[in-house]
Amino acid sequence: MHKYRITKYNPLFRDAEGRFTRDEWTSISDIGKVFENQELTIEMYKKTEDSYIKAVHLTMDFLNLPHLHARNIIKSFHDNQFLALINDNIELYPKDMLQYYFSTNNNEKITHEDIDKHCRLQLREAWGSALFYPQKCKLFIGYDYLMSIHSHIPLDPIFQSIQNLGLFVEEF
Repeated sequence: MHKYRITKYNPLFRDAEGRFTRDEWTSISDIGKVFENQELTIEMYKKTEDSYIKAVHLTMDFLNLPHLHARNIIKSFHDNQFLALINDNIELYPKDMLQYYFSTNNNEKITHEDIDKHCRLQLREAWGSALFYPQKCKLFIGYDYLMSIHSHIPLDPIFQSIQNLGLFVEEF
C-alpha cells in the first residue's frame, strides 16, 4: 500500500518528531478564534473543509471508486448534545446533512453524492468511521484536521491537483 498524509499543515513547520509547531486552528469549534493574528471565519473554515472534500473526490475519481464503505461509525455525542453544539454554526448544517447524520448506519456504501456529508461530519468531529474500498483504498480522517489515504497504486499523478487546493501531500 502507498500511504499519504494529506492536510492543511505545511510540513516546513514540523519539528524533528513530526509535530506541527505553528499556532493553527484544528476544529470547527475554533471559528471566531484568532490564529497567527487572523480570525478564523466561517468562510475560511468552509474553504479549507471544501479542499479536503475535493481531495477525497480527486482520489476516488483517480482510483475509479464508485463509492466507499463506512464501518464502525461512532457518534461523538448523543443526538441532543450534537444539536446543541451545532447551534452556533447552524448555517454549516443544511437539512440534508442533518438527515444524513441521523439516518446513516454502519456498513453502508457511501456514494459520491453522500461522501461530502459523511466526510464533513467526520472533519467536524461529529463521528468517526472507517472508510475504505476493498483492495484499493483506505481513508482516515482524524481529529485536528488530519487525513491520510492508503492506496493500492501511487497517487503521484494527482499530487499537483491536491496541492492546488491548498493542501500538502506527504508520503509516509
